[in-house]
Amino acid sequence: MRLRELSQTKLALGGDVTLSIVTDTSAGAADTLFGELWRQVYKFERQFSRFLPQSELSVFNRSTGLKTSITLDFRQLLLSARLLSQETNGLYNPFILPALQRAGYKKSAVAGYEHDIQADYTDRRVVEVDHLVIGDDWAEIPYGTALDLGGCGKGYLADQLGETLKNQSVQGYWLSLGGDIATMGRDENDKQLILAIRDAKNLETASEWVVVCPPEHTSVATSGTYRRKGQDIKKDWHHIIDPLTLEPAVTDIRLATVCAATAVRADVLASCAVILGSKKAPAFLRKHGAVAALLQCVNDKEVNFEKVFGERIMKSSLYQAEGVA
Repeated sequence: MRLRELSQTKLALGGDVTLSIVTDTSAGAADTLFGELWRQVYKFERQFSRFLPQSELSVFNRSTGLKTSITLDFRQLLLSARLLSQETNGLYNPFILPALQRAGYKKSAVAGYEHDIQADYTDRRVVEVDHLVIGDDWAEIPYGTALDLGGCGKGYLADQLGETLKNQSVQGYWLSLGGDIATMGRDENDKQLILAIRDAKNLETASEWVVVCPPEHTSVATSGTYRRKGQDIKKDWHHIIDPLTLEPAVTDIRLATVCAATAVRADVLASCAVILGSKKAPAFLRKHGAVAALLQCVNDKEVNFEKVFGERIMKSSLYQAEGVA
């Protein structure tokens, strides 16, 4: 049976999630595999969404100051969040939820769910990640704090889905979870996978830049200052919070696209780049494991320059001219 690309898109994790595989297996075997991948996606959402009152994360946030039993999945996610926060010296901080809500991000942005009742943590404190204590089957955070794992969760899940696919009969895949993408292998024509990067001037269109993915596992994350009106306050906001000011970051970066060894690392580094701005971000990204990055920057509210490093990101015209296969 010849190789073919199969793809499914569904609403999950606050937006469209697309799962694509390149395989020569039967339609029935492919459907079974997709079923397992979607099971993992929706299980993750039920466990770790802060917008679901009965999620494990929400229950944990209501148990502050107490040693609370946690699942193995939650423990692994917390360990990843703590490690990346420590590595970035707190530039990524999972305790940022109270500041995020004070900035205006209190409710789900998914149409039809924006009026659901949500927990209000605006009066809680933002503390350093060392206050997150993790045991073998329990964890504890201080009273009057709250966690949000949105800054690393999608990347973590993309890595887990990739691990699942390593043991399946697929020759390639690309998994798009909002701004986080994991890829492996080649397409149905045995060519490298090419990912278009969104244009910061118009988020609905592709820019002139692409990511050329090597056959081994590749992870790409994009983060930016998608401004919208606050949900309970009449001011603009975006969701990238500067941990020093506890306000939406003041930055010249409109979109940061980062390639790294894992999607969870790329996810965190893309947000950190936005906070730092175009002058400090390149050195920081190189130091913390980014293998390539594109920073689309603004000046006087117009996107007018880019910074790029790493061979995996190039202009589409250059890629076509070089005939990369």
